[in-house]
Amino acid sequence: MQHHAADGASGLHFINTWSDMARGLDITIPPFIDRTLLRARDPPQPQFPHVEYQPPPTLKAAEENAPNAETVPETSVSIFKLTRDQINTLKAKSKEDGNTINYSSYEMLAGHVWRSTCMARGLTQDQETKLYIATDGRARLRPSLPPGYFGNVIFTATPVAVAGDLQSKPIWYAASKIHDQLAIMDNDYLRSALDYLELQPDLKALVRGAHTFKCPNLGITSWSRLPIHDADFGWGRPIFMGPGGIAYEGLSFILPSPINDGSQSVAISLQAEHMKLFEKFLYDI
Repeated sequence: MQHHAADGASGLHFINTWSDMARGLDITIPPFIDRTLLRARDPPQPQFPHVEYQPPPTLKAAEENAPNAETVPETSVSIFKLTRDQINTLKAKSKEDGNTINYSSYEMLAGHVWRSTCMARGLTQDQETKLYIATDGRARLRPSLPPGYFGNVIFTATPVAVAGDLQSKPIWYAASKIHDQLAIMDNDYLRSALDYLELQPDLKALVRGAHTFKCPNLGITSWSRLPIHDADFGWGRPIFMGPGGIAYEGLSFILPSPINDGSQSVAISLQAEHMKLFEKFLYDI
């Protein structure tokens, strides 16, 4: 589904309602179509610099190792499954070295993916890296949007760190950067983002693509809380649901288990030469 029209939550609302109707069931939550709920204030009043819309860091590479500007590195897409026990082991690492903050399983997994990607790419110690985290604004806005709101309510949390810190410090350090950035994504910040966008003379300049997520940066979209396995058109639940393809190097997805066994999978696109190392570091928990 084109994300100009709807995000994952709205798209799945449509698909799952469609599947219910195919089985003769009634619509339980009708779509709520009123885009004015996400319009900017008048006049717009942005209160934050909104680093998420600023250009991403560029790769610092030794001249002899820098790829030819006309050369596009070969990319590879893989899916890696992490069991419930592996997720729990990763979560337990939030208590290492005297840390007292109980980071969530998602924050620890996303931080581990970010850290593992930096290591697989062989980033220099002083290389800045930005993580783009798709963040649903439905429950963060005040008042929260009504059930069934149909549209795109995805904002972006963008923690920035130095690769050397991510690689040398415990996994929970990466999780802390994610935690802190997600914490500021409240109603004030999201309303400010809407106002910031309203004031931009050319929104095309903010469109994300291959240049956004490529090395040394990364994008993570979590589908863990989305009902991606609920569509039943009459012959049962799906045995797999995931991205049909990953368009850009450096873009990744976290997928829930189709059988609710507590496992999660990471689908990711990286340069082919980095994928084996990423697998090694990902499973080194």
